[in-house]
Amino acid sequence: MALSKPQLGIQSPIQCQLCEQSSKISWKCLECDLLMCNVCKNNIHPKIKTTGEHRIISSKDIGSTLSPSKVIGSISPSNKDPTNVDITVVEEYQTKLEGVGHLAISLDDSLWIGDGDCKKGKIFFTSHTGLQKVKFEGTKLKVKYSFNIHVNGMSITPGNDLLIATYGQDLLTQIRNGTNKVVNTVYKVDPYHPVYIYVTSKNKVIVGTETDTGDKGMVIVMDLEGNHEKVYGEDQTKGISFTLPFRITESNNGNIFVVDIINYEGEGRVIVLGHEHIIQTYCGHSVINTENKTFTPSDLTTTPAGNVIVEDIYRYTLHILNSTGNLISYISTKDKGIVQNPFSVGLTMVGHFCMLYLGTYPPVGSKDKGKLYKLNLTGC
Repeated sequence: MALSKPQLGIQSPIQCQLCEQSSKISWKCLECDLLMCNVCKNNIHPKIKTTGEHRIISSKDIGSTLSPSKVIGSISPSNKDPTNVDITVVEEYQTKLEGVGHLAISLDDSLWIGDGDCKKGKIFFTSHTGLQKVKFEGTKLKVKYSFNIHVNGMSITPGNDLLIATYGQDLLTQIRNGTNKVVNTVYKVDPYHPVYIYVTSKNKVIVGTETDTGDKGMVIVMDLEGNHEKVYGEDQTKGISFTLPFRITESNNGNIFVVDIINYEGEGRVIVLGHEHIIQTYCGHSVINTENKTFTPSDLTTTPAGNVIVEDIYRYTLHILNSTGNLISYISTKDKGIVQNPFSVGLTMVGHFCMLYLGTYPPVGSKDKGKLYKLNLTGC
């Protein structure tokens, strides 16, 4: 995948086309075709009818190619000021995992984490790293259970069970709440292989799958009995296709967000699915992602406001999208003191506080182990 470099800046000073006074142009509305100063963007433009559906870009991005189906480097309007979106590190936890590749937040204040690897041979006097259930004890993590299994993906159900997609199996397994045994479920994706699972608040099980050849993926929506209600990517005439549907979440309006990995370098895109068609394909931000620094999404989660946070592992960045896949803001995790690569993410409410959990991998060649960060998320 190659992203075109943005054409930066406005070449000559002109006035704001709303107030016709300020010469400091900061924004352009693509629908109105108007150049605006910051004051008019915040105070005048929102009064225009249907302005909530308009796409506004920074003056730096004028000249970039944008369309409703593919967004690279746009800033869309939001009910919240994008500059208010922020994260603060509350706690840093050291794990004994090669990296925190998987993360799921249980309903009993514990977490499921793992590097997803099934180790050969017997392991003595230490916990398995493929999958662990951990509890917080001060500044440390205590492992309650551990399993030597190869995990592709996992998700917590409304009943606090853990659904697991296991490598090489077409049947999802689960660990029931209060137990430490892995058992089979009714959720089968044959002839495909499960890559990731997401359980919605309405008890729908959404599974990202791949074929034996690994060159095509499907997204399957199932009911509680395991019946396939919908398969995205099966009907190519609708223009929906996936390479590797790696991570999935759902926004508050029912749109399905899919991280689709397109090559072995980890490059990818976020495909936003409506009931029958693709609403948006997000391929990164033009300031962060260029031809040499491509978009490498690794995980995503939905906020209480219905926005979606996407991790960009090799750019150390969180992209915040609204419920239709338009960019609201972005945050550099390195600027927050997180020096490892962000790979997995989960979110939960603690009272009135929105807590974001970030699992990381150390840089290639490092002897360090993965870390888990507890963050306070505001403005999103």
